[in-house]
Amino acid sequence: MLYGARMLLRDLLDDPGLGLTLLAGREQMDRPVRGIYITDLIDPRRYLHGGELVLSGLVWHTGPADSERFAAALADAGVAALVAGTARLGSAPPDLVEACARHRVPMLEVPVSVSFNTLSERVWRAGNPMSPSRRELVDAVAAGADLEQVLAMAATELGTDCWVLSAAGAVVGGRGELPEKSRSALVREFLASGALPGTVRPAAGASGTSFVLWPIGSDAESRLARWFAVLLDAQQYRSTDREAVAADLATAVALLRSRKQEGRQAASRSVQAALHRLLEGSASSSEFAARLDAAGLPVGEPLRVVALDVDGYGELATTLLREIAAATGVASVTAPLDHGALAVFAGDRCGLAGLDRSLHRTMEDLEYGTGELRLTMGVSDISEAVGLRGAIEEARHARNLAAHRSSRCGIAAAAELATHQVLLASATDDLRRSYRQRVLSRLLAYDETHHSDLVLTLRTFLECSGSWSRCAKRLHVHVNTLRYRIRRVEEITGRDLGDFTTRVDFYLALQLHT
Repeated sequence: MLYGARMLLRDLLDDPGLGLTLLAGREQMDRPVRGIYITDLIDPRRYLHGGELVLSGLVWHTGPADSERFAAALADAGVAALVAGTARLGSAPPDLVEACARHRVPMLEVPVSVSFNTLSERVWRAGNPMSPSRRELVDAVAAGADLEQVLAMAATELGTDCWVLSAAGAVVGGRGELPEKSRSALVREFLASGALPGTVRPAAGASGTSFVLWPIGSDAESRLARWFAVLLDAQQYRSTDREAVAADLATAVALLRSRKQEGRQAASRSVQAALHRLLEGSASSSEFAARLDAAGLPVGEPLRVVALDVDGYGELATTLLREIAAATGVASVTAPLDHGALAVFAGDRCGLAGLDRSLHRTMEDLEYGTGELRLTMGVSDISEAVGLRGAIEEARHARNLAAHRSSRCGIAAAAELATHQVLLASATDDLRRSYRQRVLSRLLAYDETHHSDLVLTLRTFLECSGSWSRCAKRLHVHVNTLRYRIRRVEEITGRDLGDFTTRVDFYLALQLHT
């Protein structure tokens, strides 16, 4: 997400280098653009502040109903316009054009030859004008410079060392050595400080050492998921020069980060659909592992899963978990899951075992910037690819355990779980399916043939610990009716529900049947 633009829609449409085509809203071309937001969500309202140029590859589109919902959401959020990518569908769907026109949302189409990153850079540079003498770093990025080259140029101009850090604790790049204690202290200063940029002197730093912290990106973004530049506060250069170079550096790094995020999002999209199929049971762990391989994870290595929730803010959770994962240095891919996010790590067992210490340290640092937000994280045990689905469920159960803790940044590992859920999660997919089929198949078939609810009756009976009165009350039936249903369950399955072992078998099988 990039903010700070000072341009009109007309300026973009008139730029021959972008090749935009106007599809709807010609009379609204004088709308100001205050930022860029790239999304594949069908309803991104909660992440919009108004005035954004929304860029979408239309991954969410399946028909007119989706177009209506998406256009209504953009109109309600007060965006400046929609720019539709053409890589997936070839051209903008007519039903989306009609929906945007109906909701008075200007709509443009960008050719496949122009990336969203190019468009973002155009808007960003328009919103961050600087004197020609202080555009060297931004111009270098436009010419293809990478982060290390940009930081080398900035260090030369500043006459001092400089780094880029993430709020998750990663040193993204830098010139010179930044001690580990200073790194953690600087992250906490960045998260806890009020107005930035500013000069800080972390307690963990060397005596008399001060640093300038310069935020990257917009204040509309949560600091938890942002990057920031760190400049050694040497006194041999003038303050005005420092500020001009630092502003140029922040703009250049923001553009580089936008490019990196575009690549991460592409990898995430390739994994997300397969993840949902895996959890629904329509794809195997080996099929999902193949998708992870295509996303760049090492083939055949052990895996470990981390689940994160940030008060239900799914996009923030996904962005933050990507940064947390990057800070560990272990190969990973992150994708949205439910209202949170999931990261799958792959590597040798020693490296995966070291995740615990790294993740705990990161969560301790992040607590300085949570404000009213609550972060909960769950970490699975180390697993082979065949047990990936179980590892995912382990991480989710551990995250639920962390949610019951008092810390604003709670974290729990699968080793802390002490319930039947651990046994279920650690079983292979084939074993889980076989167990569920062996215990419940006759009952499921009977319900399907006779349109009955015996599985529901059995589940409720066990949840009520075998209490006839409580179960009958919950099901809104007479106790005699309940007794008849339970007797039919016993007859169909050939199992005696008065036997404790039978109750355990049914309970576990029902946990596997969603």
